Amino acid sequence: MFPLILMTILVLIFGGQIEENVTFRISIVSPEVEETNTVNSYPAIINTVFELIEASEESRWFQFYRKEENQSRSNFLQEERKKLEQGERELVLVIPEIEWGASAQLEIYRQPERQLSLIAADMITSIINELNKEINIAEGNISRDELINVSSREIAIMESESRSDFSFAEFLVPGIILFSFLISGLEIFVEKISSMRAREILKRYFATPLRAVEYFSGILGFIILLSITQVVLIYSWAKIFFDINLAIFRPEFIFYMLFSLIVSIALGFLLLSIVKNKESVTQAVIYPMAFLGGMFFEVSNLSGVISLVAKINPMYYLVNGMRDALGIYPSPTPVLLNILVPAIWLFGSIIISSYKFSWNPGGES
Repeated sequence: MFPLILMTILVLIFGGQIEENVTFRISIVSPEVEETNTVNSYPAIINTVFELIEASEESRWFQFYRKEENQSRSNFLQEERKKLEQGERELVLVIPEIEWGASAQLEIYRQPERQLSLIAADMITSIINELNKEINIAEGNISRDELINVSSREIAIMESESRSDFSFAEFLVPGIILFSFLISGLEIFVEKISSMRAREILKRYFATPLRAVEYFSGILGFIILLSITQVVLIYSWAKIFFDINLAIFRPEFIFYMLFSLIVSIALGFLLLSIVKNKESVTQAVIYPMAFLGGMFFEVSNLSGVISLVAKINPMYYLVNGMRDALGIYPSPTPVLLNILVPAIWLFGSIIISSYKFSWNPGGES
């Protein structure tokens, strides 16, 4: 029940505010030959406009990126488009090489799935339209329809349908599902075994014909059944109260759910191998892994030590893969890492547990 309550609280509090106080990260690809950009050239005027924006009070809304002095225009454009695909940029603006008085066409690359990218494209288009008007007025040829045309290109981030609106409830559902798996693997599983191990109940169980593998199979079956029930409840709750529409039966998403549950149980075995106090597991592991794993909020822009902790957290890659599989939010990390990093934790946990784990009281051999 706790995951459902948590999802409801987060959506009600932050659902309408998730896009406030944001920064639009925009890459500006200027002409290769800067010497031709005199003060009267269109590229120079456009660059001057963005420099004035950077120097104004409105600069808090924007962060502009430009190519380095020794970097080619084509390489910079390729790198920035890749960052746009990975969610590290909201927009890429390409300024053509043009002479004064000639018509021009700017290229805007955006992500159709991200609301911030669509807003950034609209804002840049408005700035260029205003610049058109000012240029026409200054030249005395206001009758001309347009000197600079803006064309908009969309980069296909994934093969699923295009999504033009952002739903925080849909963004949250995979995180809540993963959080319920984490609780199953690290709290329910650890609590049940550690409690019975400490009270020597397991010792008495295994004095009977019941084998450890049979006991574990029973617990595993319970966790699987509980997890399926939680997924159904979480999706149904979000569908009824927040009107979400997610294809949770996609093979990619089912794979990530099964993979996440296996990793969570393996982490549970790892913790049972090295700790004895269930409460310490809850306080020191579950919630930091959840919040720094991006289950509830985007954490790809963290910095310093916290960023390092997030980047080695298997939950961070699992939730990225789950959202990407559903087409909710493009993964800021490559698909390979979304599988590789949790797999390293999985096999590492299995190896350590094979040496350290014991069913006996206190974990002693």
